[in-house]
Amino acid sequence: MSNVPGKQRGFAWACLGVVVVFLASVVWILNDIRLQVRESTQQIRETSESVHEHLPALVERTRQTTETLARDLPVIVARTRKASEVIDTNLPTIVEKARETTDTLGELSADIRQLKQLAGLNATNRDKGLVAYGTSVLDFIEKSGGHIGVKKFVGKGLKKLLPAKEWVVGERKEAVLLAILCRSRAEMLKGIARTKFGYDWFIQFEKEEPVTLMAWLKANHPETKAIEP
Repeated sequence: MSNVPGKQRGFAWACLGVVVVFLASVVWILNDIRLQVRESTQQIRETSESVHEHLPALVERTRQTTETLARDLPVIVARTRKASEVIDTNLPTIVEKARETTDTLGELSADIRQLKQLAGLNATNRDKGLVAYGTSVLDFIEKSGGHIGVKKFVGKGLKKLLPAKEWVVGERKEAVLLAILCRSRAEMLKGIARTKFGYDWFIQFEKEEPVTLMAWLKANHPETKAIEP
């Protein structure tokens, strides 16, 4: 019986310790909650200040945007409606003109094809490089630096003498027709080197005797050298 009071005192101390630990835990939890509440309050306050600071500007921009839309939207809608009306009005005419143009081009192509057939200019017996060859010859003559003309019927020298650059300007127009009518490079060469009446063109350089344009091309122009006489 003498040991009972001592056990009671130990139990009491144990209970007291548990209570102290519990109270300490409660105090720590409450302090942590207090700190979190303070931090959250601070963030809410900063957010509120930021909103109060920028909200007037946002409201003003929204108001200006709304006013701009209210002012310009009717004009935009009216222009869109007008454009739609113009398209609706003119589209059938445009489509019809496009169809007529296509038909006309088709007829012209057929006419050109028939004219070529009438002249015996079938694609099977024509040199495919005639245009490139004619361009090469005229470019070569243009860069020669000489003068071109025809021989005088009486006396010596050349008449209708032109610098090669000027002569080539007019000859290019003739070359377009030659490209349609000629069937070989030899025919193209003759068409360029001779006048409409069959006379030879001559080329002359400073202090040199004039020579026929055809002879000069055969002697100097690489592609012309390969043409059979």
